[in-house]
Amino acid sequence: SSSRTPCCWGGFCGTKLETLPIAAISHHLKEAHIDRNAWDGRARVVCQWSSGGSPCGMEMYYDNIGKHIAAVHLGSTALSCPYCDKTFSRGDSLCRHVREAC
Repeated sequence: SSSRTPCCWGGFCGTKLETLPIAAISHHLKEAHIDRNAWDGRARVVCQWSSGGSPCGMEMYYDNIGKHIAAVHLGSTALSCPYCDKTFSRGDSLCRHVREAC
């Protein structure tokens, strides 16, 4: 099931986003915030989702930004570490974190 939440890319956009599917988040970013010509799955982007008044700042591939926002900022697909409060958008990232940090 999907819900709607305000987009916080670059502060507050005001658009109500579908939290799932992840493609809906990526589509909105391409249409409203990131130049479609710059969107390259092999290039990296810095997350500008505002949390607590400042941008996230995490760097990732363009193709992963929708999944990152869904998991980390919206919690709709989050995988939580069983040992600490961190959340991850990918299972391999969670496994690496547990192995190296917890």
